[in-house]
Amino acid sequence: MTKRGGIYARISKADKSVPKTEIQVEICMRLAEDDGVTVDPRHVFVDDGIAASGRNIDDTTLENRPDARRLLDAMRAGELDVLYSVEGERLARTYLDGLQFIQASTQGGVTWHLDTDGRLDPGTPAGEETAVSIFASGRREGRVRMARQKRRYDRERANGMPIWTVRSFGYEDRIHVRESEAVHIRKAVRDYLDGTASMTAIAHRWNAMGLKTDGMQRERRGRYDDEPTPARGYWTTTTVQRLLLRPRNAGILMHKGAELPNSQIEPIITRGELEELQARVKIGTPVGARAKSALGGILKCECGAPMHFTQSYSQRKGGPRNVYDIYKCSQTAFDKTRRHASIRSTIAENEVALQVMGFMSIGYGIQDEAPTYGVQLREIADKLAALDEQESRAEDALIEGLGNKARLKGKLEVIRAERAELRAERDRVEANRVGGNVFRVMSQLQHVMEGIMFGEDTPLSELESDAIERVVEAFNEVPLEDMQALIRARFVCLVKVGGRGAERVRVIPGRIVL
Repeated sequence: MTKRGGIYARISKADKSVPKTEIQVEICMRLAEDDGVTVDPRHVFVDDGIAASGRNIDDTTLENRPDARRLLDAMRAGELDVLYSVEGERLARTYLDGLQFIQASTQGGVTWHLDTDGRLDPGTPAGEETAVSIFASGRREGRVRMARQKRRYDRERANGMPIWTVRSFGYEDRIHVRESEAVHIRKAVRDYLDGTASMTAIAHRWNAMGLKTDGMQRERRGRYDDEPTPARGYWTTTTVQRLLLRPRNAGILMHKGAELPNSQIEPIITRGELEELQARVKIGTPVGARAKSALGGILKCECGAPMHFTQSYSQRKGGPRNVYDIYKCSQTAFDKTRRHASIRSTIAENEVALQVMGFMSIGYGIQDEAPTYGVQLREIADKLAALDEQESRAEDALIEGLGNKARLKGKLEVIRAERAELRAERDRVEANRVGGNVFRVMSQLQHVMEGIMFGEDTPLSELESDAIERVVEAFNEVPLEDMQALIRARFVCLVKVGGRGAERVRVIPGRIVL
């Protein structure tokens, strides 16, 4: 019976001396051909651009390596007889990951053929010892490299040099000022302190002048593939504020929230100007503040950006000034490459209420109440707090240069994905809690809902107008934050560009969990 082979290829962006994954696969294919082993295309596993190094003895990178996990499953299931790879360090560079491969091989009866290390059987004592030594040497190499990198970073900071990243706006390199950009930073700081320009006005001015950072002009690669994505090539209030508040503008070198001595950074503004600016800049809405509008941040513009609650003004010559509450796309003031949506708040809120209640009248978004909502929400809050702490540690390590950059970035992506899932779960739990209250309202209005002709392009009858008014009133009786939780978890609310009135609002039951 012909033996069945599997191939594993991996490379991180840092492994300059290792053949690309395509070449690794070719090498392994030749090994299998020489051995007379058949390799099914389904059993060629490739993790491209993903690191396998860890800082601690119990670190694992398998959560970042989808094909490595698939390979382990295939080995445990007995789908393979021989595993091919160019070297053992392609499989793992940490003890914990290495043990996973050893255990899966023993369970499935899989032997290894490594181009650099030869054949071995991890199911035997001698083979296991050889495999462990391979992974140990890989871990040692990674630790030595991290220690060397940390010493270099510490030495540079001790000499007052910041760590090199993408060129900072206003600077030629790490420490020297680029005067053609610095002059705009100085003017912006002084205009803001003099009260002659807001952060938003500065953003408009810089966009009109065509000022751009290097990052605004550079194509970005996708997180999970190599497809380029366009960078946001314009300034916003947030990006201007973040840039003007940089300590480096005053020649200050920071590390872990503390100022380091002997900074070699040339200042663009004075320390006094920076401190005055920091004292004057308004802090945004604190986390946990109560919502002031029903659909702020929930409505989405056609461009995909959230819409914010604000006010609009109009005035005919000689007439009174009219003030309107509206929802406006958050990118309207900055992105001039396309049109963005805005809509009167009452029109949007009434139409969303009507469409949401219409969906719920036929069962969408309704779940039975459960007595454990409080427990579920506390558990989710604890998990979110733990992820926040993990993210903080990973970001510190990335800034410090401690560990493999590609692996740390992968870990941050995993943490943020898990947090997004937990937040979605929290919204679902909140929606379920609210659903019972809304269902009771709906049960009282079922006969009223039947009187509304959804989708009919005909003038409203007096009876239908009265029914719509009663539905909207019932919708508004549900506590604001409860209804927001329900909509956020169960529906997507879009506003089209162009057109008039309620016809531009579309509610999609896109997040339903029945």
